Amino acid sequence: MDPATLIPTAEVLPAPWWILEFLGMLTLTLHLLLVNVVLGGSLILLFSSLTGSAKSAPPGLPDVLAKKIPGTLAIAVTFGVAPLLFFQVLYGHFFYTSSVLMAKYWIMVVPAVMIAYYGAYVTARKFNKNSAVATVSLAVTSLLLLYVAFCILNNISLMTHPAQWVRYFDNRSGTLLNTSDPALWPRYLHFITASVAVAGLFSAIVWDFRRRKDIEGAQEKINSGLKIFAVATIIQVVIGFWLLISLPREVMLLYMGRNMLYTVTLLAAIVLALAVIVTASLKRLWPTVVLLVLTVVAMVMMRTFLRSGYLAPYFRIEDVALKPQYDMLSLFLITFVAGLVVVYLMFRWAMGGGKAAAR
Repeated sequence: MDPATLIPTAEVLPAPWWILEFLGMLTLTLHLLLVNVVLGGSLILLFSSLTGSAKSAPPGLPDVLAKKIPGTLAIAVTFGVAPLLFFQVLYGHFFYTSSVLMAKYWIMVVPAVMIAYYGAYVTARKFNKNSAVATVSLAVTSLLLLYVAFCILNNISLMTHPAQWVRYFDNRSGTLLNTSDPALWPRYLHFITASVAVAGLFSAIVWDFRRRKDIEGAQEKINSGLKIFAVATIIQVVIGFWLLISLPREVMLLYMGRNMLYTVTLLAAIVLALAVIVTASLKRLWPTVVLLVLTVVAMVMMRTFLRSGYLAPYFRIEDVALKPQYDMLSLFLITFVAGLVVVYLMFRWAMGGGKAAAR
């Protein structure tokens, strides 16, 4: 059977595709940074709890990751709505199909996030009071977040491989996964290591704000966060090359010179990744933060190009019909900017600007 015959017809676009793609990449960048803090922070805390290193922290200094994860998870879920909506508008006929094919796993993402959210609050309350309860809640939260990440990456993999959709006729139970995709596992590990790196850097940022209040032990925490970031990023670079060679040959060649935009973006991502490792190793916090944001932007662009490369035999977003609805787009932009301002003010307060945060 020709897989192309299984692809639904694309809906008309309410705005030019490049505007929607740009907004999707912008909101996805913000969402990924927040998600990385939550997942990576949970894994770092779980590791420290299991190894006993959390007990060696200076007395009276609760780990900021435990306190910040619940609120960050709530913001991450909220910020995940916009990129998901843009994604559905542009690629919904692929995404909805793959979601149905793995429906039983996909529907469980919602309760998994909810339980992980409650687990994060239990961890925040019990981290310095009951280590056993905190460790159990951390383990539950971490495992559920890893499950969510695995489901999302499986869904993305399945939607970009329409040839796998024919398996539905042999399995209509909604339990199809695309674990045979050679790029799935390196992509999953790449995301996990990126999360650990970003969470380590986030911890360093928080402690930098607290260092300005002359809190004892802050500089040690900053250096520790930067070290975690540097080590995780080095591992991430290695996994990134594994991911590259795992791609189908025709897609990989796009990054090897066949398409200059793809190639330049890959080279920029490599240079930025190496630069950010250097600045983190030199304990230069804010240059590291700036370079990290640029690196994530490059990675999101590569992710978008990768999806286009996979779908090229079946679909070109440029060919989809356009029926503009600029009033709705303008309303979204106004709301989005207002939301960013509110989140910025909340972030400043959470980093130590508020009385509660300063205590």
